[in-house]
Amino acid sequence: MADYSKTTNFGAKDTLPSGNSGKIISGVEFDTEFNALQTAIATKADLISPALTGSATAQTLGVSVALNSTGTTTLSGATTLSGATTLTGATTLSGTTTLAGTLAGTFTIDGGTF
Repeated sequence: MADYSKTTNFGAKDTLPSGNSGKIISGVEFDTEFNALQTAIATKADLISPALTGSATAQTLGVSVALNSTGTTTLSGATTLSGATTLTGATTLSGTTTLAGTLAGTFTIDGGTF
């Protein structure tokens, strides 16, 4: 995930006196700027239905829409899950965890299977 960093200070060019060659904006400067923007946008997660890989870290996680996780899922700290939640694979919930809605299937809490 790349953050956008401005490569050309176009505002500084505005302060140069008329006729100064540094005031001219080149196509290369535009290409560099737009490529940096494109990279930053392309490497960010979508706001709607993001597909995340690797480790996602959040200080506080509150999920009120569908959460689907496969593989190893670890949620620690204050966690609230409401809405359609599917956790498949090894799942660890630690800290204060609130599960709202209907719990279905087989799950184990502190060694006991329910």
